[in-house]
This record gives sequence, structure tokens and C-alpha cells, in this order.
Amino acid sequence: MAWFVTGEYKDPDLGTYWSPENKPIDAEMTRFEAMGKQLALEIEARYLAGPDKGKMGVPEFPWFGSYKYPPLLEGWRWPIPDQPFRTQLVQHEEEIVDLVSTPFDSWAISERVIDLIESIEPGVHQYLPFELIQPDGSVHPAKRWLLNVCTRAEVVDEAKSDVVRLTPPSNFKFGNAKNDFYLVVKAEEARKRALWFEWRYHGPGYDSPMVGDALWNAIKAAGMHGWQPHYGYKRHIKEC
Repeated sequence: MAWFVTGEYKDPDLGTYWSPENKPIDAEMTRFEAMGKQLALEIEARYLAGPDKGKMGVPEFPWFGSYKYPPLLEGWRWPIPDQPFRTQLVQHEEEIVDLVSTPFDSWAISERVIDLIESIEPGVHQYLPFELIQPDGSVHPAKRWLLNVCTRAEVVDEAKSDVVRLTPPSNFKFGNAKNDFYLVVKAEEARKRALWFEWRYHGPGYDSPMVGDALWNAIKAAGMHGWQPHYGYKRHIKEC
């Protein structure tokens, strides 16, 4: 089984999160986007030189939508930066949760989370160097890495899910047929993965990775905070 995930509320009534508030540093975002734009050119060049040139309905198709670069959670491998990417903490923080939301549209995760991912899917995903900067300019001592999901997979069973193909030019993607969302994942695919990007799906949570039960349950059992079911798809996704 699987979940779509988003940042976890610490206090839903007040709209506060377990993740500490951190804001982008302009120079860091510029550096990140420059690396991403170069990567986008390289991905496009590989696609155009490959056997699937001209085909849109393949995982390798460089479909970045409104992004200028391949998003970290959508299954594209990134170069490892020479220096850690950084964000600025809004206020001084002592303890930091294991899964921190960041302006890089990914989570900064602890070594404990990395160990859980690696125990399920060794050597698949990337963890880019990252630092949280305190208001006084010092680096927070809690080590975190930006999660990059490196798998573009076809795990949703389209035939058993209540979905419809979208209209051209994106008819290789599918969305929910009704407001009562219903997806089913293939057990043999979901159970062998920690997390993945379902590249064909376009619906609530589509810009979030899908997280397998093994990783989800391990994170919850360890008392780690930072993830909750996606607000657009709170239902536990069934398997077949």
C-alpha cells in the first residue's frame, strides 16, 4: 500500500507545522535553479539522442511543466553540489524534526530517515548536502540532507483505479475520474520501494512522492515528525 504525503501539522487549528519555518536565501535559490536549468538541458539532450525521441508517453520524456528545472521529488538524478544548499531559519531553533519542509520543494531529512530509506531501497535515491542557518548566521548542528526521489515508476494500476486519461498533449497522463478519488497500486511494485514518483498521475498529491507502507510505518513507529497524509488525498491507497 502507499500514501501521498505533505508537511505535518503540529497544530492544525493554528496552522503551525512540526517543520521549523525557514525561508529561501536568494543566492542559494539562484545557484539551485542554475544547476537545475543545466540539468534540464542535459536531460532533454539525452532524450533527443535516445531511442524514444518523439515519444511523450515514456518516463524519460522531459516534462517539467511550469518548472524551469527538474523537481527534486519527480525522479530525476541531480549533480551533487560542491557546497551545501542552505535556507534561513526564521527564528532560533534548538531541536529540529527529522523531516523539514524547505523552499527547494523537497524535505531536508535526517540520517535516521536516510537509514530507513536505504534499508528498503539501498543505493536508489539521492541526499544532497544541506544546511539550516540560524538567525545569527551560524549553521544549525542538526545534520540534514535534501531528499531527491530518483525513481519515475508506474505503480498505480490504471485499470483498477477510477481514473481517466487527460486530453492531448498530455494524454499519457491520467487524473481522477470523480471527486471521490480512488487509486490502487500494484502490490509487487509498491512493496519493493521506499518511495517513488508516479510520473503518469495528475491529481491531488501528484507533485508529492508516493511513500510505501514499509517506510511510512517505520517513520511513524520511530516517532519521527514532518510527514502526514496529503490534504488532497488522505486515504490510504490500496494495493492489488
